[in-house]
Amino acid sequence: MTDDKIHNGCRSEILSARARRTILWANITMIAMIVIHDSDHVRQAANWCYTISAQLWLVNVSVYVPSLIALALLWRGKGAGVATMINGLLVGAAFSEVHLWRPSIPVWGIWNDNFFILGVDWISWTILALTVLVGALVSAAGAYALGLQWAAR
Repeated sequence: MTDDKIHNGCRSEILSARARRTILWANITMIAMIVIHDSDHVRQAANWCYTISAQLWLVNVSVYVPSLIALALLWRGKGAGVATMINGLLVGAAFSEVHLWRPSIPVWGIWNDNFFILGVDWISWTILALTVLVGALVSAAGAYALGLQWAAR
Protein backbone atom coordinates (compact mmCIF):
# COMPACT_ATOMS: atom_id res chain seq x y z
CA MET A 1 0.00 0.00 0.00
CA THR A 2 1.21 3.49 -0.74
CA ASP A 3 1.51 6.11 1.96
CA ASP A 4 -1.31 8.03 0.28
CA LYS A 5 -3.70 5.06 0.50
CA ILE A 6 -2.78 4.45 4.13
CA HIS A 7 -3.32 8.14 4.91
CA ASN A 8 -6.68 8.19 3.10
CA GLY A 9 -7.78 5.00 4.89
CA CYS A 10 -6.90 6.56 8.24
CA ARG A 11 -8.71 9.76 7.27
CA SER A 12 -11.80 7.77 6.28
CA GLU A 13 -11.83 5.97 9.60
CA ILE A 14 -11.45 9.25 11.49
CA LEU A 15 -14.30 10.87 9.54
CA SER A 16 -16.55 7.82 9.98
CA ALA A 17 -15.80 7.68 13.72
CA ARG A 18 -16.51 11.41 14.02
CA ALA A 19 -19.83 10.94 12.19
CA ARG A 20 -20.83 8.12 14.56
CA ARG A 21 -19.91 10.18 17.63
CA THR A 22 -21.84 13.16 16.26
CA ILE A 23 -24.96 11.05 15.71
CA LEU A 24 -24.62 9.38 19.11
CA TRP A 25 -24.23 12.61 21.08
CA ALA A 26 -26.86 14.49 19.08
CA ASN A 27 -29.48 11.87 19.90
CA ILE A 28 -28.40 11.56 23.53
CA THR A 29 -28.67 15.35 23.81
CA MET A 30 -32.16 15.25 22.27
CA ILE A 31 -33.26 12.61 24.78
CA ALA A 32 -31.79 14.64 27.66
CA MET A 33 -33.58 17.78 26.46
CA ILE A 34 -36.90 15.93 26.26
CA VAL A 35 -36.34 14.61 29.80
CA ILE A 36 -35.80 18.21 30.96
CA HIS A 37 -38.94 19.28 29.08
CA ASP A 38 -40.94 16.43 30.65
CA SER A 39 -39.58 17.36 34.09
CA ASP A 40 -40.91 20.85 33.54
CA HIS A 41 -44.34 19.38 32.79
CA VAL A 42 -44.17 17.47 36.07
CA ARG A 43 -43.34 20.78 37.80
CA GLN A 44 -46.26 22.49 36.03
CA ALA A 45 -48.64 19.68 36.98
CA ALA A 46 -47.58 19.91 40.62
CA ASN A 47 -48.10 23.69 40.62
CA TRP A 48 -51.54 23.31 39.02
CA CYS A 49 -52.60 20.35 41.22
CA TYR A 50 -52.99 18.30 38.04
CA THR A 51 -52.44 14.56 38.01
CA ILE A 52 -50.70 13.23 34.92
CA SER A 53 -52.53 10.03 33.95
CA ALA A 54 -50.83 6.74 33.14
CA GLN A 55 -52.33 7.00 29.65
CA LEU A 56 -50.67 10.39 29.13
CA TRP A 57 -47.32 8.99 30.31
CA LEU A 58 -47.66 6.15 27.79
CA VAL A 59 -48.48 8.54 24.95
CA ASN A 60 -45.55 10.72 25.99
CA VAL A 61 -43.13 7.85 25.35
CA SER A 62 -43.74 8.51 21.63
CA VAL A 63 -41.56 11.64 21.73
CA TYR A 64 -38.52 9.50 22.59
CA VAL A 65 -39.05 7.09 19.69
CA PRO A 66 -37.30 9.10 16.91
CA SER A 67 -34.08 9.36 18.96
CA LEU A 68 -34.22 5.68 19.85
CA ILE A 69 -34.73 4.76 16.19
CA ALA A 70 -31.72 6.88 15.20
CA LEU A 71 -29.59 5.21 17.90
CA ALA A 72 -30.76 1.74 16.79
CA LEU A 73 -29.84 2.60 13.20
CA LEU A 74 -26.45 3.83 14.40
CA TRP A 75 -25.87 0.49 16.10
CA ARG A 76 -26.98 -1.25 12.88
CA GLY A 77 -24.63 0.97 10.89
CA LYS A 78 -27.04 2.35 8.34
CA GLY A 79 -29.42 5.31 8.04
CA ALA A 80 -28.67 6.98 11.37
CA GLY A 81 -27.67 10.32 9.84
CA VAL A 82 -30.96 10.71 7.99
CA ALA A 83 -32.91 9.50 11.03
CA THR A 84 -31.11 12.09 13.18
CA MET A 85 -31.98 14.87 10.75
CA ILE A 86 -35.65 13.82 10.73
CA ASN A 87 -35.63 13.40 14.53
CA GLY A 88 -34.50 16.98 15.14
CA LEU A 89 -36.96 18.49 12.68
CA LEU A 90 -39.83 16.32 13.91
CA VAL A 91 -39.26 17.06 17.60
CA GLY A 92 -38.75 20.80 17.04
CA ALA A 93 -41.85 21.08 14.86
CA ALA A 94 -44.05 18.86 17.03
CA PHE A 95 -43.14 20.63 20.28
CA SER A 96 -43.75 24.00 18.61
CA GLU A 97 -47.12 22.87 17.29
CA VAL A 98 -48.32 21.44 20.59
CA HIS A 99 -47.16 24.31 22.81
CA LEU A 100 -47.56 27.35 20.55
CA TRP A 101 -50.69 26.41 18.61
CA ARG A 102 -52.54 23.19 19.43
CA PRO A 103 -51.85 19.49 19.01
CA SER A 104 -53.09 17.73 15.88
CA ILE A 105 -54.20 14.84 18.08
CA PRO A 106 -55.55 16.03 21.45
CA VAL A 107 -54.05 13.37 23.70
CA TRP A 108 -51.93 15.62 25.92
CA GLY A 109 -54.30 16.24 28.83
CA ILE A 110 -54.13 19.80 30.13
CA TRP A 111 -51.44 20.52 27.52
CA ASN A 112 -54.04 20.30 24.77
CA ASP A 113 -54.18 24.05 25.43
CA ASN A 114 -51.17 26.04 24.26
CA PHE A 115 -48.72 27.85 26.51
CA PHE A 116 -50.44 31.20 25.88
CA ILE A 117 -53.76 29.90 27.20
CA LEU A 118 -52.10 28.05 30.07
CA GLY A 119 -50.16 31.16 31.09
CA VAL A 120 -46.94 29.28 31.76
CA ASP A 121 -43.98 30.96 33.45
CA TRP A 122 -40.61 31.99 32.04
CA ILE A 123 -39.05 28.66 33.02
CA SER A 124 -41.42 26.75 30.75
CA TRP A 125 -40.96 29.24 27.90
CA THR A 126 -37.17 28.96 28.22
CA ILE A 127 -37.25 25.16 28.25
CA LEU A 128 -39.58 25.11 25.23
CA ALA A 129 -37.28 27.47 23.31
CA LEU A 130 -34.25 25.34 24.21
CA THR A 131 -36.09 22.17 23.17
CA VAL A 132 -36.88 23.62 19.74
CA LEU A 133 -33.31 24.95 19.41
CA VAL A 134 -31.84 21.56 20.35
CA GLY A 135 -34.14 19.95 17.76
CA ALA A 136 -32.73 22.26 15.07
CA LEU A 137 -29.16 21.58 16.19
CA VAL A 138 -29.76 17.82 16.25
CA SER A 139 -31.04 18.01 12.69
CA ALA A 140 -27.96 20.02 11.70
CA ALA A 141 -25.75 17.44 13.44
CA GLY A 142 -27.39 14.71 11.37
CA ALA A 143 -26.63 16.67 8.19
CA TYR A 144 -23.03 17.23 9.36
CA ALA A 145 -22.62 13.52 10.07
CA LEU A 146 -23.95 12.68 6.60
CA GLY A 147 -21.38 15.05 5.14
CA LEU A 148 -18.61 13.36 7.12
CA GLN A 149 -19.78 9.95 5.95
CA TRP A 150 -19.88 11.15 2.36
CA ALA A 151 -16.37 12.63 2.67
CA ALA A 152 -15.07 9.36 4.14
CA ARG A 153 -16.03 7.43 1.00
